[in-house]
Amino acid sequence: MKLSNFWSEAELLQGVRENNEHAIKTIYKLHFPMVEKFIRQNGGMLQDAKDVFQDGFLVLFRNVKNTDFNLDCKIKTYIYSVCRRIWLTELKRKKKAPVSVKEPDEFVNIDESDIEEYNEHEKNLLHLSQCLVLLGEPCSSLLSNFYLNNLSMQEIAKKMGYTNADNAKTQKYKCLLRLKKIFFEKVVLKKEILNNGLN
Repeated sequence: MKLSNFWSEAELLQGVRENNEHAIKTIYKLHFPMVEKFIRQNGGMLQDAKDVFQDGFLVLFRNVKNTDFNLDCKIKTYIYSVCRRIWLTELKRKKKAPVSVKEPDEFVNIDESDIEEYNEHEKNLLHLSQCLVLLGEPCSSLLSNFYLNNLSMQEIAKKMGYTNADNAKTQKYKCLLRLKKIFFEKVVLKKEILNNGLN
């Protein structure tokens, strides 16, 4: 992958697929300002712009990883369109009307399923973090160290005082069973009850 700051659209997308740090930073440097401008003009602040841009980029990231995905517009147009939709949805959720402004750039209609799928993913992550709290120690720390901090079982064993990596792995398995039970009761079962109630 090239190290130059001059990237073609195809090279940037390939860089995203390969988790190339230079490509990701280039996209941020090129396209964050227009997103920040739109959000500031529509009642947001710098931190809002950063959060929305990150969310918008993750939508692009997940789609680019899908071999069936075909980006038929410029990256900046897609990023802006996704971020625009995310922010307008957030304003609607907060019951704040967007300010009438001139759009800083062209945008395309974004498939709502892309946003909904991302929001569902975010909700599940939020529920997962809540479940980790309910799980208690040592399971919460063990699973956090493995899945969030990317520590090896050997490192976890040393850090948490297990005799060896195999013992830590056994404990991880038991913790996962408990986590799945809590997650099912808190998220899946609750969703089924709500759906059944609506039918």
